[in-house]
Amino acid sequence: MKKFKRFIAFLLVLAIALCVVNSQTDFFLNFADYAPWLAEKYPSFTEGVTDTSERLSEITDRIPSPSEIIAMIKHEEPPIDPADVATNAYIENSPMLTFYPEENIGIVVDYNVIDIFGTTASRSKSHLIAEFTDENGETLDQVSFSANSGGQFNKQADIPDTDSLSMSLAIYTGSKPYGQFESWVYNYVTLQKTADGGWELAPSPVFENNRQMYEKDKSISDSLKRTPSIQSDSAGIKSIAEQLTAGITNDYDKVLALHDWICSYMYYDVDSLGSQDTPPYYATEIVKTRRAVCLGFATLMAALCRSIEIPCNVVSGYALGVSGGGSEWNEETSATDEQNHAWNEVYVDGRWIIVDPTWDCTNKIENGEFIEGNGASHIYFDANLQFFSNNHKIIEYSKRR
Repeated sequence: MKKFKRFIAFLLVLAIALCVVNSQTDFFLNFADYAPWLAEKYPSFTEGVTDTSERLSEITDRIPSPSEIIAMIKHEEPPIDPADVATNAYIENSPMLTFYPEENIGIVVDYNVIDIFGTTASRSKSHLIAEFTDENGETLDQVSFSANSGGQFNKQADIPDTDSLSMSLAIYTGSKPYGQFESWVYNYVTLQKTADGGWELAPSPVFENNRQMYEKDKSISDSLKRTPSIQSDSAGIKSIAEQLTAGITNDYDKVLALHDWICSYMYYDVDSLGSQDTPPYYATEIVKTRRAVCLGFATLMAALCRSIEIPCNVVSGYALGVSGGGSEWNEETSATDEQNHAWNEVYVDGRWIIVDPTWDCTNKIENGEFIEGNGASHIYFDANLQFFSNNHKIIEYSKRR
């Protein structure tokens, strides 16, 4: 009898161990896909297996490693193996708002003259208007210019006279020199008056925080791991990533393809912002529903990248204009540790490129209606950290979500 009890106890321990070890595998997380006949006959059972697997994954993924435990006791950052560090070639002091070569804007201010230049790959952005507004939101001046046949533009203009100590610059685009224009860069470029009466681009008060966070050593292996929500080992997620990047030879363009697909396929769920229900943020669930908010967009981006061995982190932080936040930094918001937004950093070509698929997506769900936008934007694809800091503050790199 004792031997039998020991045998049963052994089987229970073995079963628990197998569940813990295998809870994160695609087989258990997507059990119904592997056993469709069972899912059809016993749907509650297969759903239970998946739910249990996800819960076990969440538990095991939150168990810190010995080195992490020691670091927590010492109130230090967990050590990273030097061989596992992603060396970051950060581009400093660039006038570009984004480094994406097919669509970008650069701004240089020289005392009372501004030079706006860049490239657009879209005919819908071939005509541009630069609008200057003062501290009270009053329009000071508008300057029109156009891209050449190669999509390049370069406009030098005088900065308008004003008694204001600062002014905002917005850039609107259209397919014709007249008619309807849409914002391309809006509200997040500020010029400030210098002591000698000239002008300069105002630095973001959170840039130094962001620079320190961005330049920290980051683990490549951590940026490739599967987590409960970043289901990079899912057969479905991997299949999507492989199809989207088939024939593409470099990682930068692969990331671009994934970004553009997310921005065209997904819809930002405006309705969920006023709801008690949690919007989807598991990658496999997001793909099925096509709806999410920022965490879902960032999670899906990370899952797709990691599934094809491209390191990608989910970054949590504070963004202006989100959840009732203001449109400019003040003493309170620049010091905040509140997290109201999520985006990505992807490691390609020896540097972490900043990607915010949520802010580049123009699709939305509002009042129950799926409203298609005007295609993927690229103003937050490979964004310059200095420009990005005008409206984003980095607070945390999520590891176990």
